[in-house]
Amino acid sequence: MINLQKIVGGSAARRFVSPLWAALVVLAVALPAAGQPVSEPSRADSAARLLAGLPATHPAHQRIMESGAWREHRSVLPMQWAEVRSTRAAAIVKWRNEVLTGDCPAGRTLLYPFSGPDFLNTYLFFPRCETYVMFGLERPGTIPAFETMSPGETGRLLADVRAAVGDLLERNYFITSHMTKQLTTPQLKGVLPVMLAAMALVGVRVDSVESFDFWSAQGFDPAAAGIAKPARRMRAVKVTFTRPAATQPQTLYYFSLDATDLALRSNPEFLPFLAGFKPATVFLKSASYLLHSPHFIGVRNVLLAGGEVLVQDDTGMPYRILRERGWNVTLFGRYSRPVPCFNYGFQPDLDAAYREMLPPELPFPFSYHWQQGESNLLIARKGAPGQVSLTTPRDGRAATRAD
Repeated sequence: MINLQKIVGGSAARRFVSPLWAALVVLAVALPAAGQPVSEPSRADSAARLLAGLPATHPAHQRIMESGAWREHRSVLPMQWAEVRSTRAAAIVKWRNEVLTGDCPAGRTLLYPFSGPDFLNTYLFFPRCETYVMFGLERPGTIPAFETMSPGETGRLLADVRAAVGDLLERNYFITSHMTKQLTTPQLKGVLPVMLAAMALVGVRVDSVESFDFWSAQGFDPAAAGIAKPARRMRAVKVTFTRPAATQPQTLYYFSLDATDLALRSNPEFLPFLAGFKPATVFLKSASYLLHSPHFIGVRNVLLAGGEVLVQDDTGMPYRILRERGWNVTLFGRYSRPVPCFNYGFQPDLDAAYREMLPPELPFPFSYHWQQGESNLLIARKGAPGQVSLTTPRDGRAATRAD
């Protein structure tokens, strides 16, 4: 339940939170999500397996496995994942177990802004959070209706899925300009099919897929409240899934919305929803330096207020702000100037910290410099103002300096 006295600090965030919206969000979190499951649990998991190139488990999907298009899909995607699993994914899991923990590092929720359909890294780094909240511009989409699709439509869909996950498997991040085209084809519309494929590949069972809508859940009419219809209405999906050998399901929310301060005035329930998960772990990866911009103050304040542990590359929360707020920072990898299209994201103070501390190597690609072995990652934890903790490579212990 949201504590209304502790919602987002800072005037830039508070102006989005009225008593009316706070009350609506309390109800939305306390009550079941809106909408009915779009598929039976077994059918949802079976569809996820088909998308991953794994054998279906639902009788209605048996004929799909007989098609040449699915056989081709099975011969490609699982093989690509097997290579990634034995190399990069294995390195991430080993590093995670040594540096983080097997559970959520802070709280029970992971907040992953600007995520796109990146469930794969979400799960590899944080497999045991109870709740995951991901959001981006890309539409949620739906479970493909394999039962009614023609062989040609099935083949094109599966080819589109392979194309959509290609950058992630190769580079370990999605390219926004590619996703704009890859997730809006005649057959593949939205992030859900890509996320479901990743869920099946990592071995979790998809239990249900539901729509999630604050306004519909409460029967609220924005027009009657004098709120103009947003040019791009927030849409969301809720997925429940279960890890192998686990008994308790986990919940993932994916929100499709414009998270700029201006756009969030038309979706004022969103920031209180995020704030309600305090304390939380925050994950920022290949985030296009959006939080360096003055247009995302509301989201930034929510993350700083509710997050206790932050795992990110240099494209996430500005290092300057973490220092000013007293977060303790541990560095990994190598810091390089941003790729050309993000030149404005260069951080001299972070560059100086890397040069001074010479942190240990990062054994997997994590940021935009994926080929050169120059990926960077930092872990930040809330601490006393004026103290920055930086890991040295010599003995693995943290060195603390006063700024």
